[in-house]
Amino acid sequence: MSNNTNKVEPHGCIVCGKLYNLLVVYSPSGRMAACSVISHGGQLVPDENRPLVACNQHSAHEIETAVERHYPGTEQPEDSED
Repeated sequence: MSNNTNKVEPHGCIVCGKLYNLLVVYSPSGRMAACSVISHGGQLVPDENRPLVACNQHSAHEIETAVERHYPGTEQPEDSED
C-alpha cells in the first residue's frame, strides 16, 4: 500500500509574486490531494489541479483577474447566493 507524500513548497502570490510556503499533499499517483498555506499573510486560491496562493490583502477581483491571466480558459467556482 502506498502512502500520500507531503511536501513543503514555495509558491508565489498569483497577483504580485510574494513567496509563501505551502504544505502540499500528493496522492501515490502524483495528483494533488490537499494543500494549506503555512506562511503568515497568505490564502489559498481554489484550484483542484494545482496549489495556488494569494496575499490576504488582494481583493477577490484582483485574484480572479490574475488567475484568468495566468491560466486562460480556466473557470473558477463562484460562490452560490442561493
